[in-house]
Amino acid sequence: MKNKFGLAAVAVLVLACTHAQAADLQVTGSIVPGSCSLNIPTTAVDYGRISVKDLSPVNYTKLSKLNTAFTIVCDGPTLVGLTANDNRAASKKHEAMEVIDPGLAYPQNSFGLGANADGEKIGAFSLHVRNYSVDGDTDFKTILSAVGSGGWINAGNFLRSVPSYMLSWSTSSATTPHLLTTVSGELEIEAAINNTTELVVREDLQIDGSATLELTYI
Repeated sequence: MKNKFGLAAVAVLVLACTHAQAADLQVTGSIVPGSCSLNIPTTAVDYGRISVKDLSPVNYTKLSKLNTAFTIVCDGPTLVGLTANDNRAASKKHEAMEVIDPGLAYPQNSFGLGANADGEKIGAFSLHVRNYSVDGDTDFKTILSAVGSGGWINAGNFLRSVPSYMLSWSTSSATTPHLLTTVSGELEIEAAINNTTELVVREDLQIDGSATLELTYI
């Protein structure tokens, strides 16, 4: 009996040692992309009072440019872009932009300004990024991509009015997005008003343009 017990004890010890020879150690965690914020301190730009006598009965009327500052700040180098959505798309008189630049008269290149009570369209505006620096460097340009396409072209420094197009920044010698930490610059609004044959003004008419800008990670 003692011999049998001794053998059993040895067997148990051997098994215990076998279990102690290997063990799995997991090392876990996550690596997350940089987080960015968009800041526009002044989110409303005002053309003030425009007299109907200053508008043409046959031609579109170009208004002066208005500017407001913007910044993008990321907590680390990040591939990020800007999209815009026209909240007044149904009221867009995109043809009016030809008085500023024929290239802006395409529907996706401008935003609506609202309409009168009869549904007559007030006009349109374009939204440009100007005087920008990326991480303190001005040797950059804007580039454009159809979201999800992976391809990029020169953007012409203006936002498209549908979120399926994204604007970002690259160095002047490249056409791929730059890993950036900060962007600072100005948003410039260029607006044109419809002629008073197509837009009848019988009472005070509020210009009512609205666009939503959103950061998109690439």
